[in-house]
Amino acid sequence: MAFFPFFWLLKEGCSHYCTAVEAAVEYIHVHLYDKIVLRDVAEAAGISPCHLSRIFRRDTGISIVDYIQKERVNSARHMLIYSDYSIAMISEYLHFSSQSYFIRIFEKYIGMTPGQYKRNYHKEISW
Repeated sequence: MAFFPFFWLLKEGCSHYCTAVEAAVEYIHVHLYDKIVLRDVAEAAGISPCHLSRIFRRDTGISIVDYIQKERVNSARHMLIYSDYSIAMISEYLHFSSQSYFIRIFEKYIGMTPGQYKRNYHKEISW
């Protein structure tokens, strides 16, 4: 899974609601390592949670939950490669409800478990 700048996320013909979606994405990135609640994201975007869910999917093609999961998995990938944190620590740090849920979501997007990913891609860092 590659990281793409936000503007690649938007569908062609994005409407005036893009500013609310952009605000939501910014909030998600700033708070990626915090517990994220739809109500707080919507408040940051200045619209209701229901309306934000609707326009986010319309403008991006994915739900807010899927977007948050993808961003957290992307962050986990980097942590698995460049740190010595355990899978349990990473799942807790990224606010997954449990380690088993983290493993399931990671495998859904990456196609392998975090343990397999770490064994394949972990870099020993020497300063």
